[in-house]
Amino acid sequence: MEGFSYQLLLAFMEPKYRIALISDHASPLAICGGVDAGGQNIAVAELAQHLADLGYTIDIFTRWADEKLPQVIQWQPQIRVVHVKAGPKTFLPKEDFLPYMPEFTAEVLRFSKREGHPYRLVHAHFFLSAMVAADLKKMLGIPFVITFHALGKVRRLIQGDSDKFPALRFDLEDWVIREADQVIALCPQDRDDLLTLYNADPNKLTIIPNGFNPGEFFITDQKRARAKVGLPADEKIILQLGRMVPRKGVATVIEALARLKKQYGQQARLVIVGGESDVPDPVITPEIGRLQQLAETEGIADLVTFVGRKDRALLRYYYSASDVFVTTPWYEPFGITPLEAMASGAPVIGANVGGIKYTITDGETGLLVPPKDPEALAEKLNEVLSDKILSTSLKEKALQNVHAQFTWEKVARQTAQLYEQYALPTFRPYRRSQKAIFLDKDGTLIPDIPYNVDPRKIRLYPDAGEALARLQRAGYQIFVVSNQSGVAKGFFQEEALTGVESRIRELLLPWGVQLSGFYYCPHSPQGSVPSYAIDCTCRKPLPGMILEAAQQHGIHLSESWMVGDILNDIEAGRRAGCRTVLINNGNETEWVPGEFRTPTHTVQSLKEMADSILNPVVIPVAPRLLQRPIQA
Repeated sequence: MEGFSYQLLLAFMEPKYRIALISDHASPLAICGGVDAGGQNIAVAELAQHLADLGYTIDIFTRWADEKLPQVIQWQPQIRVVHVKAGPKTFLPKEDFLPYMPEFTAEVLRFSKREGHPYRLVHAHFFLSAMVAADLKKMLGIPFVITFHALGKVRRLIQGDSDKFPALRFDLEDWVIREADQVIALCPQDRDDLLTLYNADPNKLTIIPNGFNPGEFFITDQKRARAKVGLPADEKIILQLGRMVPRKGVATVIEALARLKKQYGQQARLVIVGGESDVPDPVITPEIGRLQQLAETEGIADLVTFVGRKDRALLRYYYSASDVFVTTPWYEPFGITPLEAMASGAPVIGANVGGIKYTITDGETGLLVPPKDPEALAEKLNEVLSDKILSTSLKEKALQNVHAQFTWEKVARQTAQLYEQYALPTFRPYRRSQKAIFLDKDGTLIPDIPYNVDPRKIRLYPDAGEALARLQRAGYQIFVVSNQSGVAKGFFQEEALTGVESRIRELLLPWGVQLSGFYYCPHSPQGSVPSYAIDCTCRKPLPGMILEAAQQHGIHLSESWMVGDILNDIEAGRRAGCRTVLINNGNETEWVPGEFRTPTHTVQSLKEMADSILNPVVIPVAPRLLQRPIQA
């Protein structure tokens, strides 16, 4: 099993440690496509299963909406679904949950005490679940993280009066953001919304996307797929799949289909998967009735086929059967269906919103259109359906991209890393044997632009992502340790470094690399800002930043490496007791010798750095930390 420390985790986990996932309205057992069954259900189910593969034991708490179901279901060997009594044991729209959340909290607390299993961390999904988690933190001292899946203020901006949640939701979201130990944003837009609309602490925000399961979604021959789900073999097929609610933008697809026929002479069949029943029923799912009437009005009712909700085992056949998959919601915090479609070999057209514009690179891995714009969508549909070369190119690049960035295995690894930073101390006994890579920033990880704090100018060296991913998979935690004398010299404020850190984390995300820490020294004796113009023990070549990181994260320095582009980096690493790698890329110009300034390895690139560290050749242990005081 790959992963930076999960073999160690499994070795120390006896008995298994428990994590509580709270998903108030989105049960992992629900069939997707209904009013309150969609991406969150999939995300909770997949995340739990892949966390269990890493050794965690999971209890998923969700509202008891069917009295025929038992309270506790052993869903997987290490996963239980716990139904929580909160109001009547029948379906309720999530907009009606708020009065029952105190009962939900009390039942979770009662269950936890009765079971006698101390949860080391709670992961809340949606703001209602976070209310429960915040109360548990106050009562039991259990830390929690939250994934919102949708933000109330964004929803209100988009939906206006059709949003049925009370305005109290905004205050509650503000509260749980303050109380949470960490907030998971699903994409850069989600993070920006949390910062601008909620004034969230940027240090609490981590971008971890949703994913897809390669064992569930993969390419099937189109003819075989169409035969499997009963679709015609000789028609061009456009697929829409998801919840049947107005904000998903299915009406836009129907209007575009009409324009595709009238303006471009292109005839295709639109297949719509979703609804509250296996057989499409406008009474049970009123949105189907509204869309059927729209198709009649547009004169294309004969080209629109509703098939109702479908078991997930059939979805890959629908994706593979289609000539193009379309998803044009008004807003979308992430959107899992585009990933599933790409993995199944369908070219994708998506709305240029939220997580969809994060997972689709326009013109490369798919096409983007404005939401609520049937004219633009019709034009793009015509392009994909008319141009075989374009269609094939989109499919091939999308398939590569989703496997590189968006598998649930990668998502679970990133999530587990986050858990380990915030879970109760007893959750990480194995940290005593952790090893790390300490990286200089400017000139080592990213090209050196003097005193730059503009995130738009930051880029990684080309081989950085893959090199660090290899090291992370081999068990190393990754830290940045950087001198930032620009603060002391008055070139920028210390707060500006938060944006630098966020940008670097974002750039590393496609490789699944998660920084365990970002340490910087803002001091310089030559500074002009009095509070920063001081001698210190954190400024390299002194080892203060490395020692602080090691103390906070339980790092074994003798098993760790300092990597930099000048000899001051090497001296800091060796003084701390690390082995060292100098990347000789021309940035060291003085070559001042010294007792601690000889690197273990000298290389030309980050790729060679990873090769040298992962090489099985025995390497002498670096000198121990000086016993005498270090003078600044």
